[in-house]
Amino acid sequence: MKEVQPMAGTTHTLEDLETRVTAGEPFTRQDAERVLATTDLVSIGILGEAARRQRSADRVTFGRVAVIPADGSAEIGQAGEVRIVGVPTSLDEAVAWVRHAAKQAPGRPLTGFSLADLMDLFGHDDRELVKAAASLRQAGLESVAEVPIDRMGSIGQLIAVVKAVTEGGLGVWRLTVERSPLEERLSLTERAAALHDATGAVRAFAPLPRLDPANVPSTGYDDVRTIAIARLFCRDIPFIQVDWPLYGPKLAQVAIAFGANDIDGIAPVESLAEGPRRAPGEEIARQIRAASAEPAERNGRYEIRA
Repeated sequence: MKEVQPMAGTTHTLEDLETRVTAGEPFTRQDAERVLATTDLVSIGILGEAARRQRSADRVTFGRVAVIPADGSAEIGQAGEVRIVGVPTSLDEAVAWVRHAAKQAPGRPLTGFSLADLMDLFGHDDRELVKAAASLRQAGLESVAEVPIDRMGSIGQLIAVVKAVTEGGLGVWRLTVERSPLEERLSLTERAAALHDATGAVRAFAPLPRLDPANVPSTGYDDVRTIAIARLFCRDIPFIQVDWPLYGPKLAQVAIAFGANDIDGIAPVESLAEGPRRAPGEEIARQIRAASAEPAERNGRYEIRA
């Protein structure tokens, strides 16, 4: 668990930006650089939370995910999404994995693969991606599982690839970051916003890197600033997301106070081994309420579950 550094003070130093955020005005790179330059976590949190409330009021969503490795199996439980992980070596293999997973969880939203891996597999040929996406959609896949925007070339190339995949019938719902030194996070956030502006395809952006540099690991302070900047800059992307298995309950809870409004990767099976309060559904709901928000369970399409 990464330690969040103590707050530097109690003076709200960014009140003018709060007024603009509340009014729904666009957030510029200059504004973001000003936020990143301050050591006042209180002010950053006020901005991030204001942007979150403007986007989704008090509601914070969470999704239960059943992860299926390659052509293996998983306990589906109460999953609202079934997610295939692994790197296929051919389109035929990818289609076989999708069909296998679809049989295990009929009627559940099925996602799979990294778009960067699919690009590598099909030689960065947009027309081949259209055909591959159509084949995967026909087999039962609804969306690629993740789009690691730090692995996808220029913004022009990224937009072209996303348009090709959506033309083939697949969703491109969730943007992720694989590796990101602190100094690159603002540029990647700009990239996420630009992609959504150009395609309208994005439903969630998870701005915290999945792999942290071992020599210069980020701090909790860095991470909550990243969440705030993502929520402020990507105002048209519905969900700013934190990965529960990767970052844990404490950072996820703090991230809500800095602008996150979705928690991904909740276990689909309600184990009571550690008592009812530690069952996955109850635990995430309790953490969200502790952050002064209201929990709402969603499915893999980011629709609220009844």
